[in-house]
Parts: sequence; structure tokens; C-alpha cells
Amino acid sequence: MAEILFYLLLLLLLYPYLLYPCLVSVYAKLAGRNWKLGDSQPHISIIISVYNEEGVIREKIDNTLDLIYPEHLLEICVVSDGSTDRTNEIVESFDPSRVKLKAFSERKGKTACLNRIVPDAQGDIILFTDANSMFPPDLLQKLSGNFSSENEKIGLVTGWTKYRKPGGTEETVGLYARLEMLTKKAESMISSCVGADGAVFAIRKNLYLPLLDGDINDFVIPLNVIAQGKRVVLDPAVYCFEQPGENESKEYRRQVRITNRTLGAIGRNRGFLNPFQYGSFSFFLFSHKILRFLVPFTFLGALITAVSLINESIFYAGFVTAQLIFVGIGIAGMLKLFSGRLTQLCSFFLLTIIAQSVGWLRWTSGKADVMWKPVR
Repeated sequence: MAEILFYLLLLLLLYPYLLYPCLVSVYAKLAGRNWKLGDSQPHISIIISVYNEEGVIREKIDNTLDLIYPEHLLEICVVSDGSTDRTNEIVESFDPSRVKLKAFSERKGKTACLNRIVPDAQGDIILFTDANSMFPPDLLQKLSGNFSSENEKIGLVTGWTKYRKPGGTEETVGLYARLEMLTKKAESMISSCVGADGAVFAIRKNLYLPLLDGDINDFVIPLNVIAQGKRVVLDPAVYCFEQPGENESKEYRRQVRITNRTLGAIGRNRGFLNPFQYGSFSFFLFSHKILRFLVPFTFLGALITAVSLINESIFYAGFVTAQLIFVGIGIAGMLKLFSGRLTQLCSFFLLTIIAQSVGWLRWTSGKADVMWKPVR
């Protein structure tokens, strides 16, 4: 029984990061349905969510104003969630006919701000982004083709994030980022992908439904689109640039918050796990999110089970040794004792496992992380 339990835990440990991406990618190649980009120029409203972003908001607005798109078809809205620094002042220094500021004095959280600003947006397409996310000049041209008349079933388009160091040097896309993009692209070709990149995703305005203040918007908005019978897809040509994070403690807090809020959102929207109603997407949601959030438990469970079997076979001793080496390299990477791709990979996954564990603890104890603070 212990051996059966070990192999079951090992399967659940490897499945979300290795087996599932391979499975969905193969299926997408065999039976996927890609979509053709059309020729369209819808009216687009770009909503930039900010909280105390005086350090980057000017660059963000300049970047947005430089986008190649007809001026009369582009609306730029900055929604400030109770900023207490010079953010609002900087936004107001721009031409109000080009850049609109919606500032709230009392902080309510990002999702509450979106609920209040989206109904007033003039665009047929709403593009959500963050203050530190910079766009290539042709982003709107690439994005708009997904919303052409030939693609009426597509309700939401998400992009992805590239990381660029100060001075413009683009970093090599990490293994996890590549894996996530390829997985979402495959899901998109079959039906709909799970979640959106909060730094760059767009929705048809008529599909936006008000959210609960505690909802994580880049996860629940796509769910609401799917509930209305439309597709959620990732277009690899749609992306933004951000500077890579250098502070593990900030990344840890971000991962804790994401885990906490996503678990709450899944609990409130568990009907999407019904395959009779949502088909393949239910399988995607279970594999991509739920089993991935269970990795802290499967990782620890596999370790404990392997330790109990260590006298049965050298395989179990080797497995325990490999896990302990992984943890050691991860800790060394966090402490900046070593560098390199393997160290970065181990550090990232170890930090994710720890943060998810804390996120689970906060969620099960009824603590909801509603407010967001930019991770810089």
C-alpha cells in the first residue's frame, strides 16, 4: 500500500508541470482548432490600474501614447486606487483629452476599481494592464485582429510577459514562462485557456460582468467570459515587457496572495469543474490550477512515503536524496550563494511550494487577501 501511495503521489507531483503540458500539447496538434487573425480596428479602451506608482507611471503613459493605433479609436484611462504619492499629479500633467484619470480617495482594491471604471469606458474592447508593463509599438494592431468579425466566438484575448533588464536588454524567457505560454496556447486551440496574464489581456466590453471585491480579476473575468459561451485564448504575438523581480521576499508575498485569492475564486466558481457543462475546460481547470496548487502536499507526501520505503529499494533512497538536493539548491539560490539556471529553477519552484503552502493556510483559516500592492 505504501508503494502504491508513493507512485500515486509521484504521478500527482509530476502531472501538472510535466505530463499535463505534454498531453494537452499533443491533443492540440491532433485535434486543435486555431483561429485566423482578421482585419479590424475596434475602439479600444486601455485601463491602467495603479496604486502609488510615481516611479513608473510617466513612462507607462508615454509608452501607451506611442502605440501605433488611430488616436480617435483609443481611450487611455488610469484608475488610481487611493494612491498617496505623486501618481495622480503626474497623470494629471498629461493632456486630459488623451489620458483620463479616475482617482478614488479610499482604497478598495484593484477589482473594486475595475467594477467602477469599466461601465464608463468608451471602447468596445477593454485592455487591462499594469503601470510597470510596457507594450511594443504594434501591440494593438496584433491584439485587434483577434476580435475581428471572423472571430465572434472569441471573447477574451490574453498575452504574456517578457522580462527586460534596465537599459533594454531582454532576458531569455525562463523555462516556467515558456511552459505556461505553450500550455495556454494548446488549451486555447482546443477550447479556452485557464486564466489571463493580468499585465496584458483584453475583453469585449459587453461580456464584462461585475466582480466580487475579493475576486482575482485575471482569473475570474475569463471564467465569466466562458460562462457566456465565448472563448478565452492566448495569442503568443501579444506580450508586454517588465523588469525582472530581484527580491524573493516580494515574489513570495505575491505568490501567497495569488494562491489565497485563486483558491477562493475556485471555491466560489466550482461549477466550472463540471465537464458536462464546460467540457474540456473543466479538465484544464482541474489539471492546470487545482493539481498545481496541490503540489506542496504531493511533494511532502512523496518525500515522507519514500523515506518510509527507503529500506525496500535503492530507488527510494535515490528519490529522497534528489528531493533533498533540490531543496538545498533552492535554499542556496534564495540566499544568493550560487547562481545559474538550475539554481534559479530550483529556487523558483521551492519558493512557489512554500508560498502556496502559506496561501492554503491563509485560505483555510478564512483570511482573504483583497488589497494588492505593486511588487517592485
